[in-house]
Amino acid sequence: MSNDLSWNIKEKSKVNEKLDEVEQQNLSRKMSQLSTNATHEKDPIKIMKEIRDQLEIIPNYLTKQNISFKELMHQILSSVITTTEKLNNNMDELRKIAILLYKIMVIQTYQYLWKTYFKSGTGQLIIPSETKQKLSYSTTLPIWPKEIKTIVLSNKKDKTNENEICLKFVNDQLNELQRQLKQYQQELNIKANNFQGYTISIQEKLMTYIEQNLNSSLSKKIEHQVELIHYDYHIQALKLEYFQHKPNEYQKQLMIQICQSQYEQETSEQEYELLKQKIAYYNLPSQSFECSTISHHPLIDSIQNLTVQEALKKQFKEVAIQSRIALFNLYLESAEDQREEYKKKHEANVMKINASQHTSNNNEKLSSTFVQLINERCNQIGERIQSIYKFKLENFLSKSNL
Repeated sequence: MSNDLSWNIKEKSKVNEKLDEVEQQNLSRKMSQLSTNATHEKDPIKIMKEIRDQLEIIPNYLTKQNISFKELMHQILSSVITTTEKLNNNMDELRKIAILLYKIMVIQTYQYLWKTYFKSGTGQLIIPSETKQKLSYSTTLPIWPKEIKTIVLSNKKDKTNENEICLKFVNDQLNELQRQLKQYQQELNIKANNFQGYTISIQEKLMTYIEQNLNSSLSKKIEHQVELIHYDYHIQALKLEYFQHKPNEYQKQLMIQICQSQYEQETSEQEYELLKQKIAYYNLPSQSFECSTISHHPLIDSIQNLTVQEALKKQFKEVAIQSRIALFNLYLESAEDQREEYKKKHEANVMKINASQHTSNNNEKLSSTFVQLINERCNQIGERIQSIYKFKLENFLSKSNL
């Protein structure tokens, strides 16, 4: 096998495919122009703790005990190794290769997220040709996501160079991710070239297995975060566009009020719907009293007299079921009350908007442009919250089905 055979998989990841070649070149050029290389820093740049933790933890599906993983490795090794001794000796090496592939794919997934942060902060997030409809506001504004600003500016007293501070921080993270990616790819090359019988086909099998598991957890989470970055960009861009039209104090406050009430109304609506879904799940036969851990109480089980034991079990069951029903009803009632409260509050603000278009008081009058921008911003806020609760529900159901 050739010593310079490359097993790098940077073009294989589904996440990385989202950035086409031209876009990556432009991004790389801008980053190199704007950034200070991490290796020139006095202190080495550390990637975010969340990413470090993800890289350090070996997921269950890559452990020696995982049955599916063991079967996959046996299948792969049996096709390239004939003796049992070699099979056992190479099992660990193949697992190390799989772990390196996992780490590479994790890095690439986080690169996708951090490149999205970068594009938002440098006004490259929204591609006009890809938008379904013409937008009434600028999409080339540099808007740093609140996650970045929170991390970077929390300990900074001087925020005059906010853009430069955020830019340097994101670039440092991207540079460090790239450095780590290259390191893992080099390690993968060495291990792959030293592994007798290793082929692209074997690597693809490992990658498919890892990708299936990664997509159900990390990739889905990152995709959701990226979706929220897009929503946040539009919401902030609409606010900036609104202020570009020089609203007076009343017009500013009205926009803030209705956007806040839209947020509260949609959140309470989605919270109510999520609660109903959860209650429906807990009312399934698989979640019945008999299937729960509390159905077997040590004190009751220790009673020798079976008649007394059964009577107590029945009584215990009735109390538990009634308590759960009462608790669910209380939750629903509380959520519904809150939903109605915020719905009325938002409707009152909508009426203010409608009235402001026809008022003779110029101070309180809203132009059609103001109304359009407010409506668009409210729609984005509503869709963002729907996205959050859709993700929450999917997460809940996936964990419940484990």
